[in-house]
Amino acid sequence: MSILYIITSWLYGRAFFKDDKIARRLKTKSLIFTLTLHFIYLIIRTAELKHPPVTSVFELLNVLGFSLALAYVIIEFITKIKNTGFFAILIASVLVIVSGIFSRDIYGFEYDVLKNELLALHVTSALVGYSAFALSAIYGLLYIMLYNKIKSKTFDTVYKNLPNLEKIESMLCKSATVGFFALTFVITVGFIWLPKAFKNFSYTDAKLIGTLIIWLVYGGGLGIRKIANLSGKKTATMTIVGFILVFILMGFANAMSGFHRFY
Repeated sequence: MSILYIITSWLYGRAFFKDDKIARRLKTKSLIFTLTLHFIYLIIRTAELKHPPVTSVFELLNVLGFSLALAYVIIEFITKIKNTGFFAILIASVLVIVSGIFSRDIYGFEYDVLKNELLALHVTSALVGYSAFALSAIYGLLYIMLYNKIKSKTFDTVYKNLPNLEKIESMLCKSATVGFFALTFVITVGFIWLPKAFKNFSYTDAKLIGTLIIWLVYGGGLGIRKIANLSGKKTATMTIVGFILVFILMGFANAMSGFHRFY
């Protein structure tokens, strides 16, 4: 998987920085091919280990890399804008490479719930949601970068190859929206299925509370932006601050969570 992600990152980078016609034509096809093989790999790994690949930090990094690339493809398909993929795919590639180096196979895991297909759907949906939030923050950074270049009249390669501010704003908002709906699905499944799956389930679990806070923050942010008609720069700043909040909350929640921990 790592080699495929490296090749895809190279194609996106070549298309962005060198405006290579062949790379522009092949990059999205390469990404879809890579994601398809990665998905098949995850299915085979699940069947072989008899549990979804979510039992260690490094297994989660692998799925997170897949989810980030998948979230980007969804946004690219929705917006039809293909000039920003290098930044997202590069991060996804790093996650997959690190996972490939340090991940170890764990057979015969003691938790029966890990054998439930709903867990894979629940975790993957959560990772897609958080990946979409990360993608939104990346677009927020690109927006501010381009805004500052325009303000300082620095018309370099990055300026020429990035979409205009309106399109980047549209992409960051769509990314945040995808993340919000993915998290809505995760919370819905969690409240219905998790009480039946875990004997020690509690609605006061740190990760449940953290997830609900993140859902409220992004839902409120999307609502405020629409009602108050916030400027693009303020919206971009909100996505960056929002993802920092996600990072902090999930860090504390993972450390304090009870039934959500398997390793």
